[in-house]
Parts: sequence; C-alpha cells; structure tokens
Amino acid sequence: MVAFVSSLMVILVFAVALGIQVQASYAQINNDADITTSEQVTLSEDLTNNPLAQDILKKIEQTKKWIAELEERNYEQLEKQRELEEKRQQSLAKLNQDLKEWESLWNYYSPRNSYERFVDKIPDSQVQEVFWDQFEFKEQKVKAGRDALKKVIADGGSLHDARQAYLVAAETKRIELIEANSQFNVRHNLAYYNQQILFDREGQFVDSPVTGEKLRKYYEDFRINPAYLDANPDDETSWEEMRRTNQDTDCREGQIVVHRFHADDYVCVTMETAEMWIRHGMGEIMGDSADVNTRNTPSVTPLTRCDDEFRVVYSNEAEKYSCVLEDTANKWVEQGIAEFPNPEEYIMKSIERKETLLEVEEINQQIREIQNEFEDEKTALKKQYDIKYDGLLSKSKEAEKSAIQDYNEDSDASKEELSKMINSIREKYESDKEDVLKDKIKDTKKLEREHKHKMAEFAQNYDDHPYIQVISNTGNTGYEAIARE
Repeated sequence: MVAFVSSLMVILVFAVALGIQVQASYAQINNDADITTSEQVTLSEDLTNNPLAQDILKKIEQTKKWIAELEERNYEQLEKQRELEEKRQQSLAKLNQDLKEWESLWNYYSPRNSYERFVDKIPDSQVQEVFWDQFEFKEQKVKAGRDALKKVIADGGSLHDARQAYLVAAETKRIELIEANSQFNVRHNLAYYNQQILFDREGQFVDSPVTGEKLRKYYEDFRINPAYLDANPDDETSWEEMRRTNQDTDCREGQIVVHRFHADDYVCVTMETAEMWIRHGMGEIMGDSADVNTRNTPSVTPLTRCDDEFRVVYSNEAEKYSCVLEDTANKWVEQGIAEFPNPEEYIMKSIERKETLLEVEEINQQIREIQNEFEDEKTALKKQYDIKYDGLLSKSKEAEKSAIQDYNEDSDASKEELSKMINSIREKYESDKEDVLKDKIKDTKKLEREHKHKMAEFAQNYDDHPYIQVISNTGNTGYEAIARE
C-alpha cells in the first residue's frame, strides 16, 4: 500500500505541474469506527482535452480504486480477527466456568476434605487433633518436596534431578513418624513426656533399671492415681488417705502440692502423679511448680498446626517458636530476626535429645551405683574397725578380770598393786584404741581418695562427648551427668 501511495503522490505532482484542478468531495460512512472515504477528481476546462492530463486522471482514479480495495480487504481481515477474538474470549469464559464447576464437583474428594470426613468419624476430639497434626506434618513434607523441585528447575537442573530432589525432601523416615507421633500424643494430653522419653528411636521400650524405676513412679500407689479415683468416686478411704496438707504446705523433696477439684483439697504428690492429675483434668499444680506439665513440651514447635494465614517461625531473639501472620513471618525472615524451621531437622534433634536424656539417666544411675559401692565399702570398713574396737575392749576386760582373779588368789598382793595393774591395762587399751583410730582414719581417707580418683576418671570419659558432660555438684554423689547446651 505504501507503493501505491507513493505512485499517487507522483501523479499528483504531475497534475499540479499541468494545472489540474483537483476538487474533492467526501462522503463519510461510519461502520464500527472504521471510515470509508470517497473522492472525485475533476479537470479545469482548459485541460479537458489534454491527453496527458486525461491519462494522469485515469491513473489517479485507478490508484484510488486500488487503495479502496486494499482498505476493504484490511477491514475484512480486522473484522475476522475481531470475531475470532470474541469467540476466543467466549471460549475462555466457558472454560473457566467449566473448571469452576469441575472444581466444585471434585472438591468433595480433595485430600483435605476426604481426610476431614475420616477424622470426623473419630469420637475423641483429642485423637482427632493428633490425626490432623499427622496430616499437616505430611503436608509440610510435600511442600518441602515441591520447593526442592522448583529450586532445581529454577537453577537450570534437569527434570530427573528435580524429581530426585523432590523425593529426598519429601521423604519421611520411620523414626521421624515415631517421634512425631510421640510429640503429637504428648501435646494433646494422650501420653506423658517423661514416659515417652523411655522409648528409643524405633519406638521400643528401653528396659533398664533406670527406665523401670521412672515408669514405676507413675503407678506406685493406686490410692492417689486419678484414673482410679475417677472410676471410684465413692472410695472415701482413698480420697481421705492423702488429705493432710494445704496449698502453702512445703512438701518433702521430689513432691509438689496439687489441688484436687473433686475433693476440693490439697495433697503432696510426686511430679509424675501431678502430671496424671493434670492430664485427667482433675487437678492443678500449685505454687512455683505450676509449669511442670509444660516444662518439657513447648506449646509451639515446627510441627504445630497454626491457624489459617499463620505460620511457625523461630525467633532468634526470644529463642522460641511462635505462630505469626504469614506476611509478618516473611518480613521477619527477610530482616534476619527470625527463621523458618525445618521440621525434619527438628524431629532428628528431638530424637537425639530423647536418646541423650535417656543416656544421661543411665550415666547418673552408674554414678549412683559407684556411690553406693563407696558407701558400702565405708560401712564395711566401719564394721571392720568396730570389730577391732570390740576386740580391744574384750581383751582389756579379760586382762582386768585376770588381774582381779590373781589378786584374789594371791594373799600377799596389795590393793595398790591391783590398782596399778588395772590402770596399766586401761592405759594400754586407750593406747591401742588410739592406734586403731589412726588406722581407721588412714584407711578411710585412702578409700575416699580412691573413690574420688575413680569418679574423676569416670567424669573424664565424657569430656569429649558431644552431647553429655559429667560435672561436680553438691549432692550426695558429688557428680552429675547433664546434657550439653
């Protein structure tokens, strides 16, 4: 079309040169904002019979005709494109409507809704919460897998590598499931933390003197077991058995005051029994120990199900996990004052901590056994020297008895001689007794040195341990195993 316009311009130039008078009349037709223009070119009277002018006029008309045809074809093409675009938009709208209807139809069978119908059939609300925690844990794993896949793709990796990254990130190990379920049950009051740490990473009970003793603490006396009392509310003997205190009572070491709702009284019970009263909703702990039920189980962890539009973050300053708005969480992470926790890393650390705490108990049991052996050796040493003391005393008494008997049989003996003899015997007894005491002190100190050396060597075995250290304390054992921070 540019070529035609150029030709038209050339012809017009010639027309002007020849004095052709161009008179244009315009007709405008509106058709959806498209304009069609009609032009008429005439000659002045003095050029009417000029052959060159006539030829130029014909060419002008022909050129205008060509331009009109081109504009017509362009208009038809634009109309077709517009109709095509309208049909495309109609198809897209219909597709979106179909997709919405499809989503609405299959939303009933979505993973969350299907799982919700399953959970709703469980009568116990606490068990329902455990199942929902399990579902969210699975969702966290799936999200971790998707994020890993997207990162590989974004970095230019192959589809195979992306799939492998997904499988690695979304994988859930058996030991993770065991530990996660353990935490879920404790969080929803279906298990005791101090009992759960007695099981290893495979979920097997660790049978040892330590674990057995810790487990027995929960069931030492049925008379103060809230489960028993809940099932036997008319057993007045059991209710009255422990009612000897008030909320301000200082219980003996290892016990705390619990307010029992049913009897509206206060009793001193062990920490383990206090946990049972709280779990059954039948009592509460009084005083400074009121946080016993939550001391080992933080309210928010990387496995916590936050409300919609909230997310778990770890605050670097507060050093704890919290549920915060997702926008706030993202802002904190960008500012470097918080981090998004890794559930898998948290689970593995929880397993390590559980095993560490169990090992700490085992080591403290060994320390107590060494201390008990030391106490037994001291007792045996005391008995040994008590026998020596008794022997000296018996020997002295026999000597006095013999001296008196000799005095009675010898008529020439005087009382002064007898008195001197007895004093001599008693002085020897005191001298021998003092020698025995020196030996006893010497042997006792030697025994204490050996014990101290033995305990120091025992503690040194854990100097390079990554999770445990043995430190000196002011208790009866002198040493204590603790978990490293």
